[in-house]
Amino acid sequence: MRRGVVTVGAVLLILAVSFCCGCTEGPVTGGGELTGTVWMLESYMNVDGTMAEPLATAPVTAEFADGSVGGTSGCNTYNAPYVTDGPSFTVSMPIVTMMFCGEPGVMDQESRYLSLLQTAAGYVVSGDKLTVTDSSGQEILIFRAVDQNLNGTEWLLTGYNNGAGGFVSVVTGTAVTAAFSDDGQISGNSGCNSYSGSYSVTGSGISIGPLAMTEMYCMDPEGVMDQESAYLTAVQASVSYRVGPDDLTLMDADGRRMAVYERYIPTPQGDTWELAGYYNGKGVISPLANTTITAVFGADGQVTGSAGCNNYFASYTVSETEMAIGPAGSTKMYCASPEGVTEQESRYLSLLGDVATFERAPKTLTLRDAGGSILLTYAVAQPKLTTGEWHMVSYRDAEGNTVSALENTKVTAAFGTDGQVTGSAGCNTFFGSYTTDKQTISIGPPGLTMMYCETPAGVMDQETGYLAALEDAAAYQIGGDDLTLHTEDGSTSVRFMQAS
Repeated sequence: MRRGVVTVGAVLLILAVSFCCGCTEGPVTGGGELTGTVWMLESYMNVDGTMAEPLATAPVTAEFADGSVGGTSGCNTYNAPYVTDGPSFTVSMPIVTMMFCGEPGVMDQESRYLSLLQTAAGYVVSGDKLTVTDSSGQEILIFRAVDQNLNGTEWLLTGYNNGAGGFVSVVTGTAVTAAFSDDGQISGNSGCNSYSGSYSVTGSGISIGPLAMTEMYCMDPEGVMDQESAYLTAVQASVSYRVGPDDLTLMDADGRRMAVYERYIPTPQGDTWELAGYYNGKGVISPLANTTITAVFGADGQVTGSAGCNNYFASYTVSETEMAIGPAGSTKMYCASPEGVTEQESRYLSLLGDVATFERAPKTLTLRDAGGSILLTYAVAQPKLTTGEWHMVSYRDAEGNTVSALENTKVTAAFGTDGQVTGSAGCNTFFGSYTTDKQTISIGPPGLTMMYCETPAGVMDQETGYLAALEDAAAYQIGGDDLTLHTEDGSTSVRFMQAS
């Protein structure tokens, strides 16, 4: 939804209408408790007398407290005094902000909603449903109570304020998430990097940040880095929130939408999981040292991975949080070391067949049996130095400047388990040895082929600078899909991203 500001800030408009003051024409029954709840509009009477659902992108809410009703009317926020007397219900002199929303139908919906409030004469609260009627007893507004508790919820971004006066959709091919934990922490992925920080809630007010994030750079899809910057700015500018039946809206001090999410329904797909613990019959224990057990849940209904010695495969099904796996098949190798690896593998494959439910958090996956006992716990597998191919993002040149990779060049490094590093320097391929000790690293000097490339301009200078930066590396650090080589003084020598 595009939002244009008619006046600067939250200009207040007193509607030139007076709301009906107890003018019922017939007996009305009902009443109930209005306060202490956020009511989300579920349907309203259209101009033709039929009931219509509000636009999904323009939620309408109502909160009753201290003789005042307020909320969002789809585009603007509103506030008005109200009075109840038994089942009768009157509202007068609403105050509404004066913004314009360009999405088709939003302003018409808002006008209709505020108009219907003028005819409100009675109400009935039944469970989580609030029904507002006119003086003839006709239902005109129906609301549902929505739990506003954010603790333990996870959301997927659908739109955000881009900081330039627009509310835009998420870049295609990116997934931006927000998870609110019980201990006051918000975390998620902002499209390229992971982020985290604190949040606090007071009533409908929210405070988020400051947020910290990893420092990767993503070249595609186009616009992902601009989106990330705008999203994180928008989230930290939010001061209030509303939880809908399946959505979450964050708003700034003027009631402008900063971010809108849909409820995230977790699946085990999308990551490579590395086993962190398994039930050995007495308790959950860590896997044997020097063994790696993994699981990849494919979109084709197959789970595959390493069981520590052999590779395995099995079918799986999920329905909401229920899961069934197996039976599993595997290759038939024999591993003599480390001691106990064969028994561990057998136990792991057996436990897969007992799985009944799963719980996914952003970085962890827990599988349980039908009784709720933990069988297997996983964490998202982190890339290792020897995991696949790394693509160079930037390097430090001889003058100490950070130089980004030239467009249309592919500069890579692959660190083999045999102590050899190979890759492309942009024109030539290179090869050399490397050694590591914990987080220290020593590379080269590398050898390379002897081709000369004329294009793109500067490619040969980049090649020389990149290889020199590799030799200068004295330490390395891996964070998510990002690999950073550091010089002895701690400066960044080369930055890589994991190849997809």
